[in-house]
Amino acid sequence: MKGPVVPINLCFNVDGTPDYPSIGRYVDWLADEGVPILMLTAGSSEFASLSDDEIWRLTAVVAEANQGRAVFIASTGLWKPSVTREFLVHADRVGADAVKLQFSSWLTLSREVVVRYFDLVQDAADVPLLLLSGPNFPLDGAVELASRPNMIGIKNDGHPFYDYYELMRGTADEDFGVISGGQMRNFMFGYPLGSPAYLCPIAPLRPGLANEFYDHVAAGRTGEAWEFIFKYEDPWLHWAASQNWLASIKAAIHLQGLYPNNLLGHAYPHPAPDVVDNVRDKLVEVFGSATVE
Repeated sequence: MKGPVVPINLCFNVDGTPDYPSIGRYVDWLADEGVPILMLTAGSSEFASLSDDEIWRLTAVVAEANQGRAVFIASTGLWKPSVTREFLVHADRVGADAVKLQFSSWLTLSREVVVRYFDLVQDAADVPLLLLSGPNFPLDGAVELASRPNMIGIKNDGHPFYDYYELMRGTADEDFGVISGGQMRNFMFGYPLGSPAYLCPIAPLRPGLANEFYDHVAAGRTGEAWEFIFKYEDPWLHWAASQNWLASIKAAIHLQGLYPNNLLGHAYPHPAPDVVDNVRDKLVEVFGSATVE
Protein backbone atom coordinates (compact mmCIF):
# COMPACT_ATOMS: atom_id res chain seq x y z
CA MET A 1 0.00 0.00 0.00
CA LYS A 2 2.46 2.59 -1.29
CA GLY A 3 2.18 5.50 -3.70
CA PRO A 4 -0.62 7.59 -5.15
CA VAL A 5 -4.21 6.56 -4.47
CA VAL A 6 -6.85 7.19 -7.12
CA PRO A 7 -10.31 7.85 -5.68
CA ILE A 8 -12.60 6.43 -8.35
CA ASN A 9 -14.91 9.05 -9.85
CA LEU A 10 -18.06 7.44 -11.23
CA CYS A 11 -19.88 7.77 -14.50
CA PHE A 12 -23.67 8.16 -14.31
CA ASN A 13 -26.41 7.69 -16.85
CA VAL A 14 -28.98 10.42 -17.39
CA ASP A 15 -31.43 8.54 -15.16
CA GLY A 16 -28.96 8.65 -12.26
CA THR A 17 -27.90 5.00 -12.38
CA PRO A 18 -24.18 4.15 -12.53
CA ASP A 19 -22.78 3.49 -15.99
CA TYR A 20 -20.97 0.29 -15.01
CA PRO A 21 -19.38 -0.49 -18.43
CA SER A 22 -17.81 2.99 -18.57
CA ILE A 23 -16.60 2.72 -14.98
CA GLY A 24 -15.02 -0.62 -15.86
CA ARG A 25 -13.23 0.92 -18.86
CA TYR A 26 -11.89 3.72 -16.67
CA VAL A 27 -10.61 1.31 -14.03
CA ASP A 28 -8.98 -0.80 -16.73
CA TRP A 29 -7.25 2.31 -18.11
CA LEU A 30 -6.04 3.35 -14.65
CA ALA A 31 -4.63 -0.12 -14.01
CA ASP A 32 -2.92 -0.15 -17.42
CA GLU A 33 -1.38 3.23 -16.58
CA GLY A 34 0.26 1.70 -13.52
CA VAL A 35 -1.84 3.14 -10.72
CA PRO A 36 -0.72 1.36 -7.52
CA ILE A 37 -3.89 1.88 -5.44
CA LEU A 38 -7.58 2.30 -6.35
CA MET A 39 -10.10 3.37 -3.73
CA LEU A 40 -13.85 3.82 -3.62
CA THR A 41 -14.67 6.82 -1.44
CA ALA A 42 -17.84 8.41 -0.12
CA GLY A 43 -16.99 11.76 -1.72
CA SER A 44 -15.33 11.19 -5.09
CA SER A 45 -17.34 8.01 -5.67
CA GLU A 46 -20.53 9.86 -4.67
CA PHE A 47 -21.92 7.23 -2.31
CA ALA A 48 -24.76 9.61 -1.41
CA SER A 49 -26.08 9.01 -4.94
CA LEU A 50 -25.83 5.22 -4.71
CA SER A 51 -28.16 2.61 -3.26
CA ASP A 52 -26.74 -0.22 -1.18
CA ASP A 53 -27.23 -2.61 -4.10
CA GLU A 54 -25.33 -0.23 -6.38
CA ILE A 55 -22.39 -0.08 -3.94
CA TRP A 56 -22.27 -3.88 -3.92
CA ARG A 57 -22.39 -4.12 -7.72
CA LEU A 58 -19.88 -1.28 -8.13
CA THR A 59 -17.42 -3.12 -5.89
CA ALA A 60 -17.66 -6.20 -8.09
CA VAL A 61 -17.31 -4.16 -11.30
CA VAL A 62 -14.15 -2.42 -10.09
CA ALA A 63 -12.60 -5.68 -8.88
CA GLU A 64 -13.35 -7.43 -12.17
CA ALA A 65 -11.94 -4.60 -14.29
CA ASN A 66 -8.85 -4.27 -12.10
CA GLN A 67 -7.94 -7.98 -12.26
CA GLY A 68 -5.54 -7.64 -9.36
CA ARG A 69 -3.23 -5.16 -11.09
CA ALA A 70 -3.63 -2.40 -8.48
CA VAL A 71 -4.41 -2.67 -4.79
CA PHE A 72 -8.18 -2.17 -4.67
CA ILE A 73 -9.66 -0.72 -1.48
CA ALA A 74 -13.45 -0.98 -1.38
CA SER A 75 -15.57 1.02 1.05
CA THR A 76 -18.64 0.31 3.12
CA GLY A 77 -21.72 2.44 3.23
CA LEU A 78 -22.89 4.00 6.48
CA TRP A 79 -24.24 0.69 7.70
CA LYS A 80 -24.99 -1.10 10.91
CA PRO A 81 -22.48 -3.84 11.77
CA SER A 82 -24.59 -6.76 10.51
CA VAL A 83 -24.82 -5.24 7.01
CA THR A 84 -21.12 -4.40 7.02
CA ARG A 85 -20.36 -8.03 7.86
CA GLU A 86 -22.32 -9.18 4.80
CA PHE A 87 -20.53 -6.64 2.62
CA LEU A 88 -17.09 -7.75 3.84
CA VAL A 89 -17.88 -11.29 2.70
CA HIS A 90 -18.98 -9.93 -0.68
CA ALA A 91 -15.95 -7.68 -1.12
CA ASP A 92 -13.59 -10.52 -0.26
CA ARG A 93 -15.36 -12.89 -2.64
CA VAL A 94 -15.25 -10.52 -5.66
CA GLY A 95 -11.57 -9.67 -5.20
CA ALA A 96 -11.18 -6.47 -3.18
CA ASP A 97 -7.80 -6.33 -1.46
CA ALA A 98 -9.04 -4.35 1.55
CA VAL A 99 -12.15 -2.55 2.78
CA LYS A 100 -12.41 0.90 4.34
CA LEU A 101 -14.93 1.16 7.17
CA GLN A 102 -17.01 4.34 6.98
CA PHE A 103 -18.94 5.40 10.06
CA SER A 104 -22.30 7.16 9.99
CA SER A 105 -22.30 10.81 11.03
CA TRP A 106 -25.34 9.89 13.14
CA LEU A 107 -23.08 7.89 15.43
CA THR A 108 -21.53 9.75 18.34
CA LEU A 109 -18.02 8.53 17.70
CA SER A 110 -15.75 7.77 20.63
CA ARG A 111 -12.91 5.33 21.21
CA GLU A 112 -15.39 2.85 22.67
CA VAL A 113 -17.77 3.11 19.70
CA VAL A 114 -15.05 2.75 17.06
CA VAL A 115 -13.45 -0.23 18.81
CA ARG A 116 -16.80 -1.93 19.42
CA TYR A 117 -17.84 -1.50 15.77
CA PHE A 118 -14.56 -3.05 14.65
CA ASP A 119 -14.95 -5.94 17.08
CA LEU A 120 -18.43 -6.64 15.71
CA VAL A 121 -17.31 -6.87 12.06
CA GLN A 122 -13.62 -7.83 11.97
CA ASP A 123 -14.04 -11.62 11.75
CA ALA A 124 -16.68 -11.63 9.00
CA ALA A 125 -14.16 -12.26 6.21
CA ASP A 126 -10.45 -12.65 5.67
CA VAL A 127 -10.01 -9.19 4.18
CA PRO A 128 -7.81 -6.41 5.64
CA LEU A 129 -9.57 -3.33 6.99
CA LEU A 130 -8.90 0.39 7.05
CA LEU A 131 -10.50 3.22 8.96
CA LEU A 132 -11.73 6.57 7.70
CA SER A 133 -11.02 9.52 9.97
CA GLY A 134 -12.68 12.91 9.83
CA PRO A 135 -13.33 15.93 12.00
CA ASN A 136 -13.75 14.88 15.64
CA PHE A 137 -12.70 11.29 14.88
CA PRO A 138 -11.38 9.66 18.09
CA LEU A 139 -7.68 9.37 17.36
CA ASP A 140 -7.19 7.22 20.45
CA GLY A 141 -9.55 4.66 18.90
CA ALA A 142 -7.45 4.56 15.73
CA VAL A 143 -4.29 4.16 17.78
CA GLU A 144 -5.81 1.26 19.72
CA LEU A 145 -7.01 -0.52 16.57
CA ALA A 146 -3.67 -0.05 14.79
CA SER A 147 -2.31 -2.97 16.79
CA ARG A 148 -4.98 -5.37 15.55
CA PRO A 149 -3.56 -7.78 12.94
CA ASN A 150 -6.23 -7.23 10.27
CA MET A 151 -6.36 -3.42 10.61
CA ILE A 152 -3.82 -2.11 8.10
CA GLY A 153 -4.37 1.64 7.89
CA ILE A 154 -6.49 4.76 7.89
CA LYS A 155 -7.42 7.41 5.35
CA ASN A 156 -7.12 10.79 7.00
CA ASP A 157 -9.99 13.14 6.20
CA GLY A 158 -9.38 15.13 9.37
CA HIS A 159 -7.02 18.07 9.64
CA PRO A 160 -4.40 17.68 6.87
CA PHE A 161 -1.54 18.44 9.23
CA TYR A 162 -2.46 18.10 12.91
CA ASP A 163 -4.59 14.95 12.66
CA TYR A 164 -2.31 13.51 9.96
CA TYR A 165 0.74 13.89 12.17
CA GLU A 166 -0.99 12.70 15.34
CA LEU A 167 -2.11 9.54 13.58
CA MET A 168 1.38 8.85 12.25
CA ARG A 169 3.03 9.49 15.59
CA GLY A 170 0.48 7.45 17.51
CA THR A 171 0.81 4.40 15.25
CA ALA A 172 4.53 4.62 14.42
CA ASP A 173 5.33 1.31 16.12
CA GLU A 174 2.62 -0.63 14.27
CA ASP A 175 2.37 -2.10 10.77
CA PHE A 176 -0.23 0.52 9.95
CA GLY A 177 -0.36 3.01 7.07
CA VAL A 178 -1.75 6.53 7.44
CA ILE A 179 -2.95 7.67 4.02
CA SER A 180 -2.98 11.39 3.35
CA GLY A 181 -6.45 12.34 2.21
CA GLY A 182 -5.45 15.68 0.76
CA GLN A 183 -2.78 16.94 -1.58
CA MET A 184 0.67 16.11 -2.83
CA ARG A 185 2.15 18.90 -0.71
CA ASN A 186 0.78 17.25 2.46
CA PHE A 187 2.55 14.03 1.51
CA MET A 188 5.84 15.92 1.26
CA PHE A 189 5.67 16.34 5.03
CA GLY A 190 4.01 13.00 5.80
CA TYR A 191 6.31 10.64 3.93
CA PRO A 192 9.38 11.28 6.12
CA LEU A 193 7.21 10.46 9.15
CA GLY A 194 6.07 7.14 7.71
CA SER A 195 2.98 7.88 5.61
CA PRO A 196 3.10 5.38 2.70
CA ALA A 197 0.41 6.70 0.37
CA TYR A 198 -1.63 9.74 -0.54
CA LEU A 199 -4.76 10.69 -2.43
CA CYS A 200 -3.65 12.80 -5.35
CA PRO A 201 -5.67 15.48 -7.22
CA ILE A 202 -3.97 14.75 -10.54
CA ALA A 203 -3.87 10.94 -10.33
CA PRO A 204 -7.43 10.41 -11.71
CA LEU A 205 -6.42 12.13 -14.95
CA ARG A 206 -2.60 11.97 -15.04
CA PRO A 207 -1.62 8.77 -13.21
CA GLY A 208 1.84 8.68 -14.73
CA LEU A 209 2.73 12.07 -13.28
CA ALA A 210 1.39 11.00 -9.88
CA ASN A 211 3.73 8.00 -9.96
CA GLU A 212 6.67 10.19 -10.98
CA PHE A 213 6.00 12.50 -8.05
CA TYR A 214 5.97 9.57 -5.63
CA ASP A 215 9.25 8.30 -7.05
CA HIS A 216 10.84 11.72 -6.48
CA VAL A 217 9.62 11.82 -2.87
CA ALA A 218 10.69 8.25 -2.11
CA ALA A 219 14.14 8.88 -3.61
CA GLY A 220 14.64 12.07 -1.61
CA ARG A 221 14.56 14.31 -4.69
CA THR A 222 12.79 17.09 -2.81
CA GLY A 223 13.40 19.83 -5.35
CA GLU A 224 11.96 17.81 -8.22
CA ALA A 225 8.95 16.81 -6.09
CA TRP A 226 8.15 20.42 -5.20
CA GLU A 227 8.51 21.36 -8.86
CA PHE A 228 5.76 18.84 -9.68
CA ILE A 229 3.50 20.46 -7.08
CA PHE A 230 4.04 23.98 -8.40
CA LYS A 231 3.84 22.95 -12.05
CA TYR A 232 0.92 20.53 -11.98
CA GLU A 233 -0.98 20.19 -8.72
CA ASP A 234 -1.33 23.83 -7.67
CA PRO A 235 -2.63 25.28 -10.96
CA TRP A 236 -4.99 22.34 -11.65
CA LEU A 237 -6.30 22.01 -8.10
CA HIS A 238 -6.89 25.71 -7.49
CA TRP A 239 -8.65 26.19 -10.82
CA ALA A 240 -10.82 23.04 -10.72
CA ALA A 241 -11.82 23.62 -7.08
CA SER A 242 -12.99 27.12 -7.99
CA GLN A 243 -15.18 25.69 -10.75
CA ASN A 244 -16.97 22.40 -10.11
CA TRP A 245 -14.44 19.88 -8.79
CA LEU A 246 -16.26 16.63 -9.54
CA ALA A 247 -17.57 17.84 -12.89
CA SER A 248 -14.06 18.99 -13.87
CA ILE A 249 -12.49 15.63 -13.00
CA LYS A 250 -15.20 13.80 -14.91
CA ALA A 251 -14.80 16.17 -17.86
CA ALA A 252 -11.11 15.23 -18.01
CA ILE A 253 -12.04 11.52 -17.98
CA HIS A 254 -14.63 12.23 -20.70
CA LEU A 255 -12.02 14.00 -22.83
CA GLN A 256 -9.80 10.92 -22.48
CA GLY A 257 -12.62 9.03 -24.23
CA LEU A 258 -13.47 6.88 -21.22
CA TYR A 259 -16.76 8.44 -20.05
CA PRO A 260 -19.58 9.53 -22.37
CA ASN A 261 -20.42 12.53 -20.17
CA ASN A 262 -19.43 14.36 -16.99
CA LEU A 263 -22.73 14.05 -15.14
CA LEU A 264 -22.80 14.01 -11.35
CA GLY A 265 -24.97 11.85 -9.13
CA HIS A 266 -28.68 12.34 -9.64
CA ALA A 267 -29.19 14.75 -6.70
CA TYR A 268 -26.86 17.31 -8.30
CA PRO A 269 -27.76 19.61 -11.21
CA HIS A 270 -26.14 18.88 -14.54
CA PRO A 271 -22.81 20.69 -15.00
CA ALA A 272 -22.80 23.84 -17.10
CA PRO A 273 -22.43 23.15 -20.85
CA ASP A 274 -19.08 24.95 -21.08
CA VAL A 275 -17.34 22.86 -18.40
CA VAL A 276 -15.87 20.36 -20.88
CA ASP A 277 -14.43 23.08 -23.14
CA ASN A 278 -13.03 24.99 -20.16
CA VAL A 279 -11.44 21.83 -18.77
CA ARG A 280 -9.92 21.03 -22.16
CA ASP A 281 -8.30 24.46 -22.26
CA LYS A 282 -7.00 24.13 -18.70
CA LEU A 283 -5.56 20.66 -19.30
CA VAL A 284 -3.66 21.96 -22.32
CA GLU A 285 -2.39 24.92 -20.28
CA VAL A 286 -1.24 22.85 -17.29
CA PHE A 287 -0.29 19.47 -18.80
CA GLY A 288 0.41 20.36 -22.42
CA SER A 289 -2.39 18.18 -23.79
CA ALA A 290 -6.05 17.44 -23.11
CA THR A 291 -5.37 13.69 -23.09
CA VAL A 292 -2.77 11.13 -22.09
CA GLU A 293 -1.22 9.70 -25.25
